[in-house]
Amino acid sequence: MMRNSYKKKFCLAAASSIMAMSFAGYAFAADATADDADTMEFTLDSMVVTASRIPTKITEAKADISVITRKDIEQMHMSSVEEVLRTVPGVQFMNYGGNGGMNANMSGIRINGSKEVVVLVDGVRVNEFQGSDSGYFFAALTNNTDNIERVEVLRGGAGTLYGSGAKGGVINIITRKINDNKTSIDVSAGNFSTRQYKLNTQGRQGKVGYHVYYDDKHSGDFKDGSGKKWQSDIDSKSVGLKVNYDITADHKLSLSYDRTKSDFNGYDYIYHNNYRGDYKNDSITFKDDLTLSDKWSNSFTYRRSNTEGKYAQNNHTLFNADADYTYDFISDQVTYLTNRHNVVFGVDYAHGKDNAAKALVGTSGKPANFKMKNTSYYVQDDWKIIPHVTLSGGLRYDRPSNSGQTGATLESHTSKSYKLSWDITDKDILYAGRSDFFILPSMYQLTNRQYGNASLKPAYGRTSTIGYSKSFDDYNIFTFNWFETKTERGIGLTAAGYVNTKGMSRGWNAQFMTQLGEHWNANIGWGHLYQYEDEDTYSYGYSPKDLATFAVYYDYAKVKAGLDGYYFFRRVNPNYPNGWPADDYAIFNMSASYAPTKNINIYAKVNNLFDKMYSERTHVIYATGRPGDWYSMPGCSFVLGMQVTF
Repeated sequence: MMRNSYKKKFCLAAASSIMAMSFAGYAFAADATADDADTMEFTLDSMVVTASRIPTKITEAKADISVITRKDIEQMHMSSVEEVLRTVPGVQFMNYGGNGGMNANMSGIRINGSKEVVVLVDGVRVNEFQGSDSGYFFAALTNNTDNIERVEVLRGGAGTLYGSGAKGGVINIITRKINDNKTSIDVSAGNFSTRQYKLNTQGRQGKVGYHVYYDDKHSGDFKDGSGKKWQSDIDSKSVGLKVNYDITADHKLSLSYDRTKSDFNGYDYIYHNNYRGDYKNDSITFKDDLTLSDKWSNSFTYRRSNTEGKYAQNNHTLFNADADYTYDFISDQVTYLTNRHNVVFGVDYAHGKDNAAKALVGTSGKPANFKMKNTSYYVQDDWKIIPHVTLSGGLRYDRPSNSGQTGATLESHTSKSYKLSWDITDKDILYAGRSDFFILPSMYQLTNRQYGNASLKPAYGRTSTIGYSKSFDDYNIFTFNWFETKTERGIGLTAAGYVNTKGMSRGWNAQFMTQLGEHWNANIGWGHLYQYEDEDTYSYGYSPKDLATFAVYYDYAKVKAGLDGYYFFRRVNPNYPNGWPADDYAIFNMSASYAPTKNINIYAKVNNLFDKMYSERTHVIYATGRPGDWYSMPGCSFVLGMQVTF
């Protein structure tokens, strides 16, 4: 108890030091020139592309969307996409505590209560054929934020534009453009044996540009908010190269290679087993962007991705799992723009292969390589019927197939979407619509010998939505969106294996973005949710009734500071009243930096400022669970670092 009290005092002392650094930096910055102050600006009405695949201001997107900019990432020194997303309204993580290794292949994310989420990088998928587990992607894949320009989160069904899996929403990671010559080295360290080394260099010479990055991160044992020590060790390394070539101002090519590798081990205190594993992802991406005229443009992308992963627990074969998949993605999009029509149409092709020959469910037991592919054709038109009124309509046709096992043939599907929007004034927009979703079963769900179901059918349903956005002025923006998602046929897991299910979710999201004077800006969000789906433990207490998010940033001359976090209000299931260490809890994170010169930046950050004891995964709700059987999240932690740019 005394140790825990000392830890809380230490965290508050660290936070006080950060505040002191901010004030001291402010004093040193008092002699900043007027030119320094003039360079500072906040852009609230960001441009987004995810809502319609066409660059649009967020207030004109007529969709439930949030943006985390490069400036936000740097302000809070966010080291992973998870940190970026945790303060987005409607987004929830369900981690197995702070055990980096366990989350390396299990970390789950939900949007509007749904775990079916599409993850994109520059508009092209990084995951496919994940079935109802598309929100479970390898955490190490998102560790590096240095290559990110912004992250867009589109909440709600988007099956017409983005295909299988876009039930809860879409996360689009936009990488940085190469505009100048710059190299940066970033070194940081903190408690829980945390250390990170990052190198980024980019340059442009005429028509050719390049960007190279390297990221080496390690974390070890950690303590939760109660002072309990959790054994964990994870090493992650990321490296990448991107080369751009501008044939002309209207025709641009890019080729990139990205590699991520993670090794982890630790101890599972619930099942009392040591665990170990590794993960590796290699991807190559080629992109060709061509502007044909002021009305026509074409974007072609090819991506090949290979994912390998292993996870095992001693004396517990239930959790032993290996993965070795190769994915090929081809996307070609044509855009046509006029005064009254914004039209996008194209084709998406995805092919997945299980490289490990296995005896599959539904077969005689002979090993085989399972394969899946899907060809999709889509079109969407935003048609301005009359001034201030726009009708949007879209169609998508999915034609999937699989090979390597017997079982049901995957059915084709046509998804539809429509939306009517009214620009009430130049500052007020009201919209309402409906969008279908379609979800293919994953290769694992179809083939696994223990839980697989060769006859599992694709999931489908629809999301209805009503939204409103208000621009009070250039410095204050408000958005609100109500949604209802009905799952006519879903995919769930029982003790006997995967089955088709039904379900629904309903709720709303609101966000307010404001600039407070010259040097302050803030974002406040609130999400309300009710969700139920057959054969899904989410309603056992995982679901938030309400989830509030907040972020406040300060930027003046040589000093930057920020405070962000969220407040979780659990929807308590009366059948499991004591399943969690806390039902309602708030998490605060604080960051500050001081740049004594233009080339040096010294920063500090404290996560879980008040050392809150909380958990996002529990075993108490199960028959074999006991009080206290939950996976605790890390308590208060700090990082101190320095970045040098030249």
